[in-house]
Amino acid sequence: MKQITLLCFFIPVLFLAQQACNSRKQTSSQAPDSMATTQADSQSAGITTSAEHVANLGLTPDSHWRGVNLGDDLANVKALEKGEAFESDQKHIGYTIEFKNLESADVLYYHQNGKVSAIEADLFLNNRASVDAYQRELNSYFTSRYGTPKPGSGGNVWSGPKGESITLTDVSKGKDFGLKIRIAPGSSSTAASAK
Repeated sequence: MKQITLLCFFIPVLFLAQQACNSRKQTSSQAPDSMATTQADSQSAGITTSAEHVANLGLTPDSHWRGVNLGDDLANVKALEKGEAFESDQKHIGYTIEFKNLESADVLYYHQNGKVSAIEADLFLNNRASVDAYQRELNSYFTSRYGTPKPGSGGNVWSGPKGESITLTDVSKGKDFGLKIRIAPGSSSTAASAK
């Protein structure tokens, strides 16, 4: 009788111990899989995010900026830009591009005689990592379009096929992070007079 009681006691204990071991093995074998999935997801998200920087700005390979080229009619700018102009006068018209992560860009289209004479974009970014990511992507984008840049004006300067100048500058100061892009005919000094 004593043996039956011990047997009745140990069988459930052994069964529970076996179940505990099996569930521990399953949990530890699932953890690396879920970690690998998370790492793969974050890596693919990183790739998407990088590609998104140029897409967020609306840059295309067939225009200087968001479908607009230097020399285009000002009416073309107004037709292409979706939002309301935040600023407009005799020399320029400005639009804001909002990004989903509370970052933004202000784009000023300078014009003379109803034609776009220069384009300036100020990117307002959240942190150093965002500046570095945008700068890396924009450097790559402009280099693929215009060739190797030259250092100048505190950043990189590319020359376009019609002599236009494309400048990318990090304008971050303290806790204010950002980039400035200038697209103007000829050299930077010409860009200032084109405005």
